[in-house]
Amino acid sequence: MVNVARHPSPRIAVAAALIGLLLAAGPVAAIASASVSIGETNNRYHFSPLTAYVNVGGSVTWTNGSDAAHTVTSDAGSELASSTIGAGQTFSHTFASTGTFSYHCTIHTYMIGKIIVLSAGVSPPPTDTLSAQTPGSDDTGVRVALLTLVGLLGAVVAFRRFRRVG
Repeated sequence: MVNVARHPSPRIAVAAALIGLLLAAGPVAAIASASVSIGETNNRYHFSPLTAYVNVGGSVTWTNGSDAAHTVTSDAGSELASSTIGAGQTFSHTFASTGTFSYHCTIHTYMIGKIIVLSAGVSPPPTDTLSAQTPGSDDTGVRVALLTLVGLLGAVVAFRRFRRVG
């Protein structure tokens, strides 16, 4: 005779696992365009958000909302190379390939940002909306990893409940 462990309904366990996995996956959305603001906080200029996401073929538009001129210049390579962007002006760029594109302002070298270009159909994580650059403020990867871990843990718990006790 085989004893089956007594646990809550298998339907509840499966539902909990599916909810955990859906939370970890996040919303499915394509991003054809993104916006980056150039601003000033506490007498320091910044790009906001620090990290923006767009799918391949999508474009990013930088809008200078500050009183000073700025540039958008690739840290490596030549993907991004704006001319001087004056107050109230914009610069747009369309990304033809996937990858991570780090950039800075050549006038204010402490100003940094990053564009992550994802494959078509890949959903981006939420974009941070921090307006000031602080060390360690870009923790999107940590949040995604934690949500994924919670989803996997839910699946493990659900499947262990189905285990036969002998």
